[in-house]
Amino acid sequence: METNELIGILARDPGPVVPLNQILINAGCAAVLMAAILFFMMIGFRTDIGLAIQSGRFLFKFAITLALVLSSCAVLIRIGKPGVPLGGVAVFLLSPLALALVSAVAELWVMPSDTWLPRAIGHNALNCLTLIPLLSAAPLACFLYGLRHGAPQNPGLAGLVAGLVSAGIAATFYASNCDDDSPLFVLLWYPVSIAFVALCGYVAGRFMLRW
Repeated sequence: METNELIGILARDPGPVVPLNQILINAGCAAVLMAAILFFMMIGFRTDIGLAIQSGRFLFKFAITLALVLSSCAVLIRIGKPGVPLGGVAVFLLSPLALALVSAVAELWVMPSDTWLPRAIGHNALNCLTLIPLLSAAPLACFLYGLRHGAPQNPGLAGLVAGLVSAGIAATFYASNCDDDSPLFVLLWYPVSIAFVALCGYVAGRFMLRW
């Protein structure tokens, strides 16, 4: 059999192709599972979790982190496909920041001014800056692997969005351990950690997602 005939046969029978959406869903499930395993192996829930869930400040942290996960997932599914416009979906990436700002303003409104700085600095800044990136590492690898099955037109941007999803997942787990529930703390330190992971995703995407 000549080479051209073999190429023709392979072209007519490419085999089963898994849709990118399904690949990214599988990557997301693996990302959550791996982050959960690492979280419970390393730190686990805060000791007063039973009391904490009765606090609005504690619960609102998850509104912010889950908003990041959902909005960045919506962008991730689109950004891996060439020619698919992001449309208005990208605007939703601002929702977690908007929630954080609103909650911080409310905190400034109700709390005495001499408590603002201590609340913002908190007690767990170093943990926040190290644990969120650490918990993000495996999820980021999962999403970058999934995106390699797509064809993102902007590899760096695709990696950045993968970093946002990964950081959102990690921050959701970390928030259940952190006992700094002030919106001022969340607004100050969480974005720094998330931005670092997004930057790592951007750099990795530029190298791993090129086509």
